[in-house]
Amino acid sequence: MPELKLRQLQYESDTWKRLLGFIMDENIHLKYRLSEVLKDKFNKNLLEEVEIFQSRFLKEDALIGLLRNEVVELDKLLVREIFEDSRIIKEIDRKLKKLRNNIIIAEKQFGKLKSEFNNYLSENI
Repeated sequence: MPELKLRQLQYESDTWKRLLGFIMDENIHLKYRLSEVLKDKFNKNLLEEVEIFQSRFLKEDALIGLLRNEVVELDKLLVREIFEDSRIIKEIDRKLKKLRNNIIIAEKQFGKLKSEFNNYLSENI
């Protein structure tokens, strides 16, 4: 694989790491916000919906962990390509396409979750 392409793939991987870190931080803030709301005379009748959001936040944590692991696996393949001069281009391409798609989906899902949570709080507190 040409060096320029490898550097591009490493750049893309680094970008995903930053994005996943940002999503993880945002998810932490949402969970913290949820705990703040519950402390402040929250309407107990809405508890079931709040628990659903909490569950979704936890699922988001798990998804972020899985995606971070996928990025690490891709990084390992890129390192092998550089140092072993092996021809694992098909495996890299396959992982890259899958990861790109999964990151796009995760980013959209998280944006939707964050928006739904903020709308929910705006309407119910």
